[in-house]
Amino acid sequence: MNEIKVLWQNIFLIATLIYSQSLLAADREDRLNAGLAALKREHYATALRSWLPLAEAGDPEAQANVGYMYEEGLGVTQQFDVAVSWYEKAAVSGSMQANHNLGMIFAEGRGTMQSWVRALRYFEVAANDIPASRYMIGYSYFQGEGNVQNRPRAFREFMNAGLDSYADAQYMLAFMFLDGAGVPKQPLQAYIWAKLADENKQLQAAELVDAARNRISAKQRLRADILFDQCLDVGLVACGPAISALD
Repeated sequence: MNEIKVLWQNIFLIATLIYSQSLLAADREDRLNAGLAALKREHYATALRSWLPLAEAGDPEAQANVGYMYEEGLGVTQQFDVAVSWYEKAAVSGSMQANHNLGMIFAEGRGTMQSWVRALRYFEVAANDIPASRYMIGYSYFQGEGNVQNRPRAFREFMNAGLDSYADAQYMLAFMFLDGAGVPKQPLQAYIWAKLADENKQLQAAELVDAARNRISAKQRLRADILFDQCLDVGLVACGPAISALD
């Protein structure tokens, strides 16, 4: 009888633990989402109140969010050193976004001495998860910032991020194809990548669309427009080889 009692006590404790963990997980999501909703409404103090207890408890997503608020001065006095401190905590806990944000702070020299060498360390960590980090690595090779200038390597990084629908990388692919910057000039390739960048709201892409359109025939443009529509339907990774085959 005692054994049965102990067994049921253990089952009750396990069930209670699982239930408590579910509540904690639900509370975390509620707080994170409440903070994001408040941020969208520009209720910055409310967003901070939602995230700060989670951040202080070691939640990497909340820590990265608090770091962002200090970096941008949203609801608090802008303090880059405090932002870096929160980002570093989040990065140690595994936040790839925090790694990227640290990279941007050092690449731009925001509140600290500019250092592409330091920036690239963070971008390399985040690159597998954050297309913007891959773009920044490509940019460093394109410009020779923190790396030896290497346009073919920059092209590969831009292509990787561009296939992940990162608009600035798509713009740079279009620019490189149109200008022959490190790759052979291919205005048809430039046209479709510029259109993709424009579709993704890259602010300067429309100019490249026009410039590339003027360098291709009407027949080429028709083929590219058909492929562009197909890519929007099936995704860039699937139609990437077809884009590369355009001539």
